[in-house]
Amino acid sequence: MNGRYAGVLLLAALALLSAGALRPADAALPSLVPAGNSAPHGFLWEARRGASRVLLAGTIHVGNAELAELDAALRARLDDVDAIVVEADVRRAEDVAALTQMLALYPAGDRGLETRVSASLRARVESLLARASVDPGRAWRMKPWMLANTLAVLETGRLGYTPAYATEALLFDYAARSGKPVIELEGLRAQLEMLDRAAPPLQLAYLEQTVDQIESGAAAREIGTLVDAWSGRDGTRIEQLLAQMHASRNAADRFVVEQVIDARNRIMTAAIARLAQSGQVNLVAVGTLHYFGPDGIVNRLRGLGFTVSPLP
Repeated sequence: MNGRYAGVLLLAALALLSAGALRPADAALPSLVPAGNSAPHGFLWEARRGASRVLLAGTIHVGNAELAELDAALRARLDDVDAIVVEADVRRAEDVAALTQMLALYPAGDRGLETRVSASLRARVESLLARASVDPGRAWRMKPWMLANTLAVLETGRLGYTPAYATEALLFDYAARSGKPVIELEGLRAQLEMLDRAAPPLQLAYLEQTVDQIESGAAAREIGTLVDAWSGRDGTRIEQLLAQMHASRNAADRFVVEQVIDARNRIMTAAIARLAQSGQVNLVAVGTLHYFGPDGIVNRLRGLGFTVSPLP
């Protein structure tokens, strides 16, 4: 297990969360009705520097019915925060569709991805699409990075996980009910542009390795590890997963580690530090992998003079 699949999932599920393409037609966002008996899950910290204070929540971008409720410790603090801060606000399906059309798909009249890959890779991709009952004609209009991410989310769906139960989905539902504002740290456009900047050969390598991991079962093992570590609050296992990702020398792995994880950590940490000075108490909710490791948000905030403490 090299950890790259978990890195892919950080953006894949979030980018597709509200588009509806990967959600069953009869599925709805779960209601935020406290059950009162759910086991603690996820990660929560408080960061302070002088009078500045911000809450940090480590999210999971997919979930299942067992995780269809916010952790009690997080839920108890929501009423006291001024705003909810996420990587990207993807609630407007028309905006997601427009950005996807512009950045993730080949222009109309351009040749599709099926003409840019080997016959063997094309057959392997179509086998995975058939297993998920996805029209290959639609999939082949995607650029390699988008198709790789789509296959990643389809695989999580096969394993019983869906973006409809993501932490972000639950927080969006809470924001809609409570009237709390939602603030973006990055925005979907910045995320998609970052992926689209990868050179075509790297994108193809990214796609082929995603297919390899799904076929070999490595993807299933890795997403299971990530969800179990998150739901069990196992920070040590998250650290190990990140270390495995950083140890890889594979080009596709390096892209995920350097661009999808580390580069975004720097950007998001700077944005969090600015928000902490706003005079408001904000809840920052981003993917759990971003908080851990030497280059993670927690360590970077400490380097900026913040005291960062885990909350029970």
